[in-house]
Amino acid sequence: MLRSGFVLTAVFALWASGGIASEPSFDCAKASSSAEEAICASDDLAALDREVSRLYALASKGPNMTDDRLQELRAFQRGWVKGRDECWKSDLGLETCVAEEYALRVQELRQGYADARSEGGPSDGPFPYMCTGFDALIGATFVNAGSPRVVLRWLDSFAVLQAAEAASGARYQNGNTVFWTKGDEAMFTTPDGDELTCVRDEMG
Repeated sequence: MLRSGFVLTAVFALWASGGIASEPSFDCAKASSSAEEAICASDDLAALDREVSRLYALASKGPNMTDDRLQELRAFQRGWVKGRDECWKSDLGLETCVAEEYALRVQELRQGYADARSEGGPSDGPFPYMCTGFDALIGATFVNAGSPRVVLRWLDSFAVLQAAEAASGARYQNGNTVFWTKGDEAMFTTPDGDELTCVRDEMG
């Protein structure tokens, strides 16, 4: 288990050696949790942090924002930060948990706030996919801040997959779960092992 004292020492060592190439949206000198310290030590996590900060700013300052929705957005963001900072408890490991929390927050902001989708950037979607023999649409949000990832949501389920090698198209995988896109078509191997043929639904 990584605890804050060990991580903070590692962060200071990286700073001293010039090993940190990019910075997150917050001041690393004021990092107050093991999650924030891990973000400061990782270009991948720092890029994810900057993207969540960008989307949050677009949503909170956009023309469609109201006072009530802004209060709700701020409350959800505080709750999300608290959850992210609990990643030191996760069986996934600190960095994997933090990365997944960020990817899921990107998806939530893009799904819930049109203004967060008003500018181009390192994330895109969510896009709906219809899959043969599957009763629900699958929403796919592509996160290209840091290591490429895709967040899939269907019914009450979700999966965060990382980019993997592919002869063509874009392939993402997490364990046995695979999402492989080629143009508007995709192949989805579910966590249960079902192999589905999907197509992006422009009307979704």
